[in-house]
Amino acid sequence: MRLGSAALLLGLIALVAFITMTMQTLRIAPKIAKVTEVRGSVVAQLPARLGRSVRTVSLKLGSVVASGTIIQTGPDGSATLHWVDELTLRIGPNSKLKVNRSRFDRTRKTLQAIFHLDIGSVFLSLQKKSSEETLVDLTTPGVTAAVRGTALTVQVDETGQTLVTVSEGVVSVFPRSGSGIRLKAHDTALFSPDGHLVSKSVVQPSGRR
Repeated sequence: MRLGSAALLLGLIALVAFITMTMQTLRIAPKIAKVTEVRGSVVAQLPARLGRSVRTVSLKLGSVVASGTIIQTGPDGSATLHWVDELTLRIGPNSKLKVNRSRFDRTRKTLQAIFHLDIGSVFLSLQKKSSEETLVDLTTPGVTAAVRGTALTVQVDETGQTLVTVSEGVVSVFPRSGSGIRLKAHDTALFSPDGHLVSKSVVQPSGRR
């Protein structure tokens, strides 16, 4: 009798755990981006999924980009990705970018995305009307830029140096070690490959003296 009760209890625990995991899966779903513009040579390395091995394909207008995808542009290449959450990412020529994470919490209506720029340039814009809980990070070999309702351009050169230029809002930039700094609109900061701040300046908007 005791064994039967114990088995029933274990079964109920397993059922509750299964339901909890299922609800979590339904609440947090993978988020994909749509390619809204492509110019020149742009290829995407698609991650292995459902028995398929890693594949490299030409990125085309209307293509979807999911987590794990690596995008590379040639000397004449560029691509623009757009998420329905008012997140836009434009990749410049001679760039390599990976979408490490892109998922959406249906309950909280928030986006969580992490991108890594290995080399090249990226312009990223996240509209201010996005939820305060929306988390978008752009990493480079030396730093992590926390994007919260802002617009900025990030460039990584062949030596691994990172140049961050903020167009709108405020961006917090964290080196691999040490404390971070906050950059506001029109600030430009250069970081060494290991994340140390090399220089910081203010770029006056065009039309102003």
